[in-house]
Amino acid sequence: MAGLAPAGAAHMRRTVASAALVIAAMGLGRLINDHVPLGDSADRPFVSTGEVGRPVVLDYAEVTVTAVHVTPTVMGNPASASGGRWLVVDTELLARTRPTLMSGFFLVDAQDHRWIASTRGSECASSASLSTGVRHYASFCFDVPRRALGGARLVATRGAWTSHESEFRRDAVADVDLGIAGSEVDDLWAQQEPLDVRESGPVPPGEARR
Repeated sequence: MAGLAPAGAAHMRRTVASAALVIAAMGLGRLINDHVPLGDSADRPFVSTGEVGRPVVLDYAEVTVTAVHVTPTVMGNPASASGGRWLVVDTELLARTRPTLMSGFFLVDAQDHRWIASTRGSECASSASLSTGVRHYASFCFDVPRRALGGARLVATRGAWTSHESEFRRDAVADVDLGIAGSEVDDLWAQQEPLDVRESGPVPPGEARR
């Protein structure tokens, strides 16, 4: 059998190489589809979970919940009574590599209902402007009903909350369990002592209240 002419052999090699590239591309496409989220899931935030007293390390900040309080009244000028109870979350925040504005702090209850941080308490924070390497302390106040206490979590992010999470999709988010068990809710709800909330800044809330 006669061999292929040089031009024919070159054409066949190009055809085989092209087919191999197509097959490789199809395999790569399947690999990407199998491992990279598509559609709505690609827009979801990157969530890091934690608990009270333990830092949650994000790429732009560290978020630590240092204490949790339940009270009917937040002191200040003026004092502010809650519609249900104030759930006050003390935090320690630290920008890791550059100045950072964190605009999203909200509460999520066990039924995934969300509660926005209130500013009715004069010193209650709703956001935090962080300088690199400088620890910042802020207290976030949520006016919530009894059912929101058990299993509540603090969620913290750079973007402000919207109903579609559009401001923090694909961003790093801290999700901190506040450690409130269902069996503790009645006792916490019965507490009557007011809480003195101090202005956000470089002084820890516990020291500021002394």
